[in-house]
This record gives sequence, C-alpha cells and structure tokens, in this order.
Amino acid sequence: MKASPQPGEVWFVDFGYDAKPRFCLVLASRQDARLAVGSVLQITTQHGGTEFEVTLPRVPWLREQSYVNAQSIQPVKWVEFVRKVGSFEPVVMGEVRRAMNAWLA
Repeated sequence: MKASPQPGEVWFVDFGYDAKPRFCLVLASRQDARLAVGSVLQITTQHGGTEFEVTLPRVPWLREQSYVNAQSIQPVKWVEFVRKVGSFEPVVMGEVRRAMNAWLA
C-alpha cells in the first residue's frame, strides 16, 4: 500500500481527464473513514485576485508561480492519489485555512 496523503502535502492526482495527473494540495485524507476519499485543492498557475486564493511559495517541484483557490475544494478517491511530490510548511496551510474560512463564512 502506498503512503497515506497528509494535510500540507502535494500529490499528483489522476482525475481521469487529459490523461495527465494534476498537482493538488491535500487538505484531509482518512483511509479509515466511511468513504476512502481525501479533500484537495488543485494547484494552478492562474490567479484571479480574490481573497479565496493563496499564493504558494516557490519550490523546486513547481516550475511556475502557483496558487490554490479555496473555492475549488474537491473530493478525491483514494486510488486517484498517484504519488507525493512535496509538502508545504504549516504557515502555508494556515493561509489556506484562512482562505477557506473566508469562502465558507
């Protein structure tokens, strides 16, 4: 069995379109829950300038400046997690939670 995706990690996730996995930031993932799913935000290079978006730090495994949008939370089946590519510091997850709280308020 592969490693369990953890909050703050970035995984390639295969959503089944374009035949190419996408970078996603893991928000939550529990294999022992009723549903074998996780919750992720897709990482994108597009920024719309809203309070729901977070600018991610530059890291070697993301070639361009990247962002996440709290409005785009998605469920992911356990089998769609392809492989871990990196992780972000807790301060980044704090910013993501702030954006999600703004969106869910």
